[in-house]
Amino acid sequence: MAVAVGVAGQYGWSRWRAGAPHAEAAGSPNARKILYWGDPMHPAYRSDKPGIAPDCGMKLEPVYEEPRNDKGPAAGGAIHLSGEMEQAIGVRFGTASYHMEAETIRAPGRVVPDETLITRVYPHMEGWIVKTFVDFNGQVVKKGDLLLTVYSPEVLGAEQEFLLALQARDKLKESAVKDAWGDAEMLVQTTRKRLEVFDLTPGQIAEIEEARTPLEGTTVSELFDKKWTQAGGDGHTPGSRRTIAVFSPASGYVAARNAYPSQHVTPETELYTLADPTQLWIMADVSETDVGRIHEGETAIVTAPPGGAPPFTARVSHIQPQVDPQTRTARVRLDASNDHRQLKPDMFVNVQFSVGESRRLTVPRDAVLDSGTRQIVYVDRGNGNLEPRAVETGRHMGERVEIVAGLKPGERIVTSGTFLMDSESRLRSGMAMSTGAPAHGHD
Repeated sequence: MAVAVGVAGQYGWSRWRAGAPHAEAAGSPNARKILYWGDPMHPAYRSDKPGIAPDCGMKLEPVYEEPRNDKGPAAGGAIHLSGEMEQAIGVRFGTASYHMEAETIRAPGRVVPDETLITRVYPHMEGWIVKTFVDFNGQVVKKGDLLLTVYSPEVLGAEQEFLLALQARDKLKESAVKDAWGDAEMLVQTTRKRLEVFDLTPGQIAEIEEARTPLEGTTVSELFDKKWTQAGGDGHTPGSRRTIAVFSPASGYVAARNAYPSQHVTPETELYTLADPTQLWIMADVSETDVGRIHEGETAIVTAPPGGAPPFTARVSHIQPQVDPQTRTARVRLDASNDHRQLKPDMFVNVQFSVGESRRLTVPRDAVLDSGTRQIVYVDRGNGNLEPRAVETGRHMGERVEIVAGLKPGERIVTSGTFLMDSESRLRSGMAMSTGAPAHGHD
């Protein structure tokens, strides 16, 4: 505020000082004609001679005839500044020029699991869960880890058929009938395939074949004995049953769990959903006006929230063909590596796409006066004449702002002191409207 008051005081003193020489030099052939004397505080008051305003006591200031030069008269609202005045106000000049800028598109994004690496675990058999070893969502498992055990009457029956086929093949090995042993071997392979359909591992099948007994398991509760009887058993179920171990087919974390002890399951029952945390997707919502400038295979910079992962690059793997009718955005999918586990599903991120460079006409930011409804710059027309000109601005690029319309490359503009000149321009325009006279510039 002190600086502003000082500059304004120096500006007023300079104006007062500048009036006398012009008045004294009125007889000079180069002097401009004084039209009238006006009150700066009350533009409607005019006098044909210098003096003091009767209402406020301020010194009257001269209003000069519009100067003419090789570029013609100044436009409405234009002002004229002498070299001394320019120095007093601290006016600086620059030019409108082209600048190259790397164009970027910014979009919000969300981290989601890679759908191609999601594994859904099914039992491949009908039965009842005896015990679970993975008990909560988010639990990390490795490929081959034991998930649960299942008691399945149909698997137990298939194991018995396999054992009978093995026994028959052994007995027919020394048979005189050449085709008998071959038929027995075919029966063994058929029953073996059935066990594989039930998702028994090669190791489990080899264990049955070597021990010549069904797989060892855990003791089944009375609940299972009761269910076995209700399912058609003979009511003389022994106290020990065979159970089937179900192992994890992939590594990852449990995204969804639907397996509980004593639960009846069928081949359609989804026991677990496993997601791979080492590879994730980032779904970015890009405006429909910008999505056409993004292409598959390009890379983007992804920034996580503060405290999260440092900025990293991700590759565009897919652009969805439809636009959301509510948000008017299209989903752009990016593949991101997550070896250090710093990204979490459902985390929000910012995505920045680089779409090349563009040449833009710019001016220094301080050269533009923005009233909220319009933007003004002051153009140097030569001989101290400064013309206010409405412009249309675009993007802000650091200390410069893009000019979309209103200026041409190379035009000289005011870059400092524009506020005081704008105040003077408005003062002259207001005075002209009150008196009916055209707006004129002055020193």
